[in-house]
Amino acid sequence: MSDPAGHDIIREMLALGALDALSPAERAELDRHLATCAECTRELAALRDAAASIGQSLPPRPMPAERQAALRARLRGRALEDRAGVTPIRANPSAPARPTVARWLAAAALIIAVGAIAYDVRLRATIQQLSVARAELRDSTSALERRVADQKAILDGLTGPGVRVMDAGATNARQPYGRMFWDQPTNRWTFVAYNLPPAASGHTYQLWLVTRDQKKVSAGTFTPSDSGSALVRATYALAPDSLAAIAVTNEPAGGSAQPTTTPFLVGAAGKSE
Repeated sequence: MSDPAGHDIIREMLALGALDALSPAERAELDRHLATCAECTRELAALRDAAASIGQSLPPRPMPAERQAALRARLRGRALEDRAGVTPIRANPSAPARPTVARWLAAAALIIAVGAIAYDVRLRATIQQLSVARAELRDSTSALERRVADQKAILDGLTGPGVRVMDAGATNARQPYGRMFWDQPTNRWTFVAYNLPPAASGHTYQLWLVTRDQKKVSAGTFTPSDSGSALVRATYALAPDSLAAIAVTNEPAGGSAQPTTTPFLVGAAGKSE
């Protein structure tokens, strides 16, 4: 650039050019400068993009009042200094006019609006990130609370003061083993078993409560793990002295209304304490 002072004047006009607030003479002078200055061309394009986006954006959050006041005061002071510090010797119609105070304020309004939009976009992005993090934390906390509640319910069903324990031994040579925990105050039943062979194809294991009058009450079906262990939980109200035994049978898939095979695990209830 051969005229740094003229370049500085043109740069001061860019914001007004982005707002289409230049006179025809100023517009012509700006176009002549842009034809040889890539830097100002890029800056004018950026200012025009920012100005165009203002009408398409959501209402921005206001810039803090102290920042607006400081920016306006700085631009107003600079414009007044430009006017007070120059003593015209003769009119020069070909020289570009210095921006007036009103035009400085128009440029300031553009800068403030662009800054407010950027501030609002950053704030909205931060709020969105915080909302996602809060939702993930809430889901993790809920899952942990459910797991703790399940573990506590199992422990209560095994160790409560009103729990009766019944062992169920095998009736064949495979030697599976089971134990029933009956929490009588809450009517909760917890059955654990070990060394169970896989159920026959198309069949499932079914747990029974056998009353003293030989009524068989289903406490649910289950499938053992690969290691042969199983955990069954059920809730069924039964009088403390009415249980005679527990039993496990091998039933068709889906279970049966009454046992259809000979039990291979049987445990006597014993006397109620």
